[in-house]
Amino acid sequence: MVGPDGHYRAFISYSQQDKAWGKRIHTWLETYRIPDGVAPGETTNHRLGRFFRDEEDMAAASDIGVIVRRAIENAESLIVICSPRSAQSKWVNAEIHHYRRTGRARKVFAIIIDGVPNSGDPATECFPPALRAAGDPDDPDALPIEPLGLDVRKDGPERACARLAAGLIGVDFDDLWQRDRRRAEARQRMIIGGLAAISTVFAALAATAIWLGAQSERNATEARARSAEAEAARAVLQREYLSMLGETVIEDVLIPNEVPGDIATDNPEIWFPLMITEQVQLAAARDYKAGRILAVAHDRVIDGAISVRSEGFLQRTVRWLANSKADAAIRIASGHCEWLPTRSDDWALPQDLTDWGYAVSETAGKIDDTQLKGADVLIIGNAWGNFEQSEIDAIERFVARGGGLLAAGLGWSWKDSSAKPGFACEGRNQGQDVNDMSTYPMNRLGKLFGMQWTDAFQE
Repeated sequence: MVGPDGHYRAFISYSQQDKAWGKRIHTWLETYRIPDGVAPGETTNHRLGRFFRDEEDMAAASDIGVIVRRAIENAESLIVICSPRSAQSKWVNAEIHHYRRTGRARKVFAIIIDGVPNSGDPATECFPPALRAAGDPDDPDALPIEPLGLDVRKDGPERACARLAAGLIGVDFDDLWQRDRRRAEARQRMIIGGLAAISTVFAALAATAIWLGAQSERNATEARARSAEAEAARAVLQREYLSMLGETVIEDVLIPNEVPGDIATDNPEIWFPLMITEQVQLAAARDYKAGRILAVAHDRVIDGAISVRSEGFLQRTVRWLANSKADAAIRIASGHCEWLPTRSDDWALPQDLTDWGYAVSETAGKIDDTQLKGADVLIIGNAWGNFEQSEIDAIERFVARGGGLLAAGLGWSWKDSSAKPGFACEGRNQGQDVNDMSTYPMNRLGKLFGMQWTDAFQE
């Protein structure tokens, strides 16, 4: 993830125990867009540039030490994610020492996620020793003894990201932040305007239905028919609203080196698209009898609240799946080699769902009516293990009686990788053939509802 000149904007250093935060901050920075007029000529696409995060950028490296040293030396800045874990990490300390030896100590940024800076107590100290140590007093670029760190707990993700951005590109934070807020307010006004228009139409339709319902018994049948039409119109407006939200977050969920898949649907009159880019459909949804279905073809769509807009999209689509039930019970399947498991430091959605007031639990083993009893939403994240027909039938009954199904798949990934050594999975080879996409477990489930994940992907 290097820039065209072979350099990184910054090297992100963190303890492996904080890898979820490493991924989160990496995503914030790579998806952040510099507001117009802040730094003319800084970038051509309003992006900050590329950031090195070891777990993402060294997956294929044969010599991790060499890769890290080269990345540090090619980085304009160093970002240290500070916590009591990183303060005790010898690797984080070594990375800071190596960067300081490059002579660019003024370009070190500390972002605090946990602990207390300069407390002196190993249980709470969040600054690594190399960050607290005095540099050469004759070196004007040496770090001070007590570096000032950004505290994401106080600033929040948006303000902390803006502060980092201002430091990285060398501009005034207040100017950048004010422009950022004006841009966010303009987007919010656009969405609120759309919501107001939808509300006005719905209010008019509801008023019409009420007026018709008050008519004489002689017109009762006609009133009920009109009410049904109003409900159908409301459903259409709701779909259009979800589609509008989906279009606004495409840039947030699609970043370089992330490869989304594609969804094909049997009937475009039933399935409505939520995200489409370059003829590739990343997300689509439909009503099914009394229930609802959301299908996605890219894990970042449901990766969690990676931005304000993606959080809004996730909150509203999950609420739609739960039929607006605020305290819905959500089950996450984990018995079929799902590649989006319930318990994973890198998958923020389960915790986000809990924070939004939902009761989240794991459904291990075979899926049946007993497992789904009392559930409002079922999440299945790219299963490579086989579904028995009885499980598919149970899922169909669940949705038919009013449940919501969030199904994530990635057809090209299953085709390219599921048969490789090292991807052993119970039930993986039961009737599966990577040359026949219809045998992909997620497609066996999707076929019932009129959709399939293809083996196409966006370059």
